[in-house]
Amino acid sequence: MDRNLFDIPHHANLFALIYRGAVELYGEKGALAADEGTKIYGQQRGGRMAQRAAKDGAPLTMESYLLYGEWADKNGHSKSEVAATQPVYCTNSTVCGWCEAWKKAGLLEYGKNYCTYVDKNLVKGFNPQLTLDINSIISQGGEVCAFQWNGFAMTDPEGYAAKKASLGDKAIKDFLYHTGHLLSAMKYAIAMELGNERAERVVAKALVDYSDMYGADMAQAVMEESLQDFIKADY
Repeated sequence: MDRNLFDIPHHANLFALIYRGAVELYGEKGALAADEGTKIYGQQRGGRMAQRAAKDGAPLTMESYLLYGEWADKNGHSKSEVAATQPVYCTNSTVCGWCEAWKKAGLLEYGKNYCTYVDKNLVKGFNPQLTLDINSIISQGGEVCAFQWNGFAMTDPEGYAAKKASLGDKAIKDFLYHTGHLLSAMKYAIAMELGNERAERVVAKALVDYSDMYGADMAQAVMEESLQDFIKADY
C-alpha cells in the first residue's frame, strides 16, 4: 500500500465512521465515548509535538506549538488566512478539508464533534498552560473556523518563517500515520468507557464501512498502522 494515497479525506471519514458506529450501536453513551477518544487523540498528538520541541530545546510556547505541527496539507484541501497578527495572532480557516470530506460523504453530522474537541486538546497535550479560543466553526454553521492563538503575537513573520523552514518536514507525519493513530486512540477511549467488546464492535463496523468507501487494502493498512506506539515521538 502506497502511504502517499492517504490524505485528509481518509482521516476525516474514518473519524466520522467510528463516531457513527458508536452512536448507532450505543446511542448517547457511544457519542460520549467517541468524544473522549477525540480528546485523547488530540492530547497524544500534542504530547508528541511537545517531545520534539523539548528535544530541540524550544520552549513550550504557542509559537512552538504552531511551528511543530505534525501534518501538512500537501494537496490543498484546506485554505487559511491571517485575521490578525497582534496583540494576539488569529487565523481563519476559510475552507476545511475535513468538513468538505464529511459533506461529500454525507457524514457531517458524525464528523463535526471532531472540530469541537481536537484542536483545544492538541494545545492541552502540548502544554496545559496554553489556551486556544475557537470563535466559530464551519462544521457547526460558522462561515470560518476562527482560531485565536492566545499568548502569541506574530511580530516577526520573517523570523517565524525562518524557524519553520529550519524544521523542514522532520516533524510532519503522513496521513496513514495520523489515520492509524486516530483508530488507536478512538478504540482505546471507547474501550475505557464502554468495555473492550463494545469497542471491538464499533471498530469492526467502522472498518467495514471504511472498506466499502476506500477498499479493503486501505482499511487493512489503517488497521495495521494503528498497532504501533503513538505516545512516544520518533525523534
